[in-house]
Amino acid sequence: MGSRRVLGNDPFQRGAAERPPVPPAPVETPPVPRSPPEPTGKGQARTQATSSPRGSKRGASAAVPGKSGGAAERRTSARKRSAAVETPGTPASPPSPSGDAGRARTVAPLTESARSGSAPAVPLAASVVPEPPPVAPASAPATRTTERAEPATGSPGGPTAPVPAGPVRDAPAATSAPTLSWTPLPDAVAPFPEEPASRPAAEAAGGGGTLAEVLREAPGLLAEAWSALEAALRALRAGLGTAGGEQLDVYGRDARLSEAVAPLVDFLYSRWFRVEVEGAAHVPAGGALLVANHAGALPLDGPILHEALRRERPDLPDSRWLAEDQVFYAPLLGTLFNRLGAVRASPDSATRLLAEGRPVLIFPEGIQGIGKPFRERYRLQRFGRGGFVKLALRTRRPILPVAIMGAEETLPLLGKLPGGFLGVPYLPVTPVPLPAKWRIRIGEAIDVPAGAKETDLSVVESVVDATRNTIEHMLRELLGARGGVFLG
Repeated sequence: MGSRRVLGNDPFQRGAAERPPVPPAPVETPPVPRSPPEPTGKGQARTQATSSPRGSKRGASAAVPGKSGGAAERRTSARKRSAAVETPGTPASPPSPSGDAGRARTVAPLTESARSGSAPAVPLAASVVPEPPPVAPASAPATRTTERAEPATGSPGGPTAPVPAGPVRDAPAATSAPTLSWTPLPDAVAPFPEEPASRPAAEAAGGGGTLAEVLREAPGLLAEAWSALEAALRALRAGLGTAGGEQLDVYGRDARLSEAVAPLVDFLYSRWFRVEVEGAAHVPAGGALLVANHAGALPLDGPILHEALRRERPDLPDSRWLAEDQVFYAPLLGTLFNRLGAVRASPDSATRLLAEGRPVLIFPEGIQGIGKPFRERYRLQRFGRGGFVKLALRTRRPILPVAIMGAEETLPLLGKLPGGFLGVPYLPVTPVPLPAKWRIRIGEAIDVPAGAKETDLSVVESVVDATRNTIEHMLRELLGARGGVFLG
């Protein structure tokens, strides 16, 4: 038959011809060059399919059925059919791992007979190809790390600081400057800290907290003035609702705030106004009504009279003063006065305070008293409808007239601005509190007819007139005895 062979006589070739050809997998990487044949027996396994004996079945898998050709044609046909034809006796290679490196090569494992050289050579497509080096993904290039130890520039002869290991590529590339760490020499001496004596001067020059401490510890009037200024700031914050304690009594007084602003009250009472009090012994125990004149653009006479009773009569319960609604509605001032002890003027509040045995401070002139201009100073306004007399008749408590001199000059009313948008009738125009000298005189109790009732209007009017006349008489005496507004 020559070199021709019948396809139907070989069962392996017949089955291979019946199966459809499988297209080879696409190869993205460049072809890997073959290594030269090794001198040992391993190189014998790389013989081509045409050199194998024609009678063997291994060589038959590489023969082209049909017409014969040269060795080049047989090698080309064997390469095209190598992906679809399985060599008998050679197990298929397992699937390669994911990645381009696994798809770029096709390796057929060698049997013991192929390695020894006794078995016929395998086809070219199943020959052993040297495994190329693994190719890493583009996002993680293959690198190598090195460590360099260089001496620190800051300490010659000292210990060296290792440079942090970083990626160094095979190709030359620009690298960042190494980070050096300074290590002090063993004989290095740390600098001495500053002397404590030099710190207060530097801090005092900067105006920090040390300056406040120095002013607090200063002797005499300077320390009191600084403490009063700090207390005024606390009082301002309390009026804005951003400071003060959390515990209030049933009337709204804040004991913690009263202690905080005590330096301000002490400074105004003792140093600025230099208050003098007469007749404090007339105030009885068990509760009484102290009726006083009202003056000044801002009603400071209530807190000052309250402080006078606290100092002159510490045996009595803490007094409270009644304030009109316009003062409570005033921004900043109403909240501050209420936290310091002011109570909204009403018969129910006054009755409750008298039942507790407290002295109750009442200013019958109301808003008319603090709203009169400076030219009408010390001219008493109308005392209302006699509510304090009805209260005294109902509770059977005495009425004591009180004359206050000095408030008219401390805060003179120079003008009025519209204040309806703030909920008050007007905004007073007045300077800062002037250091006018204050004098307070507490008179004896007013006689009230025994058995009189609050419904008896004639009795109520007579008591109101008697009280008003007594206060006016005491004011004239105080003004006549005064040597000057600020010197007294």
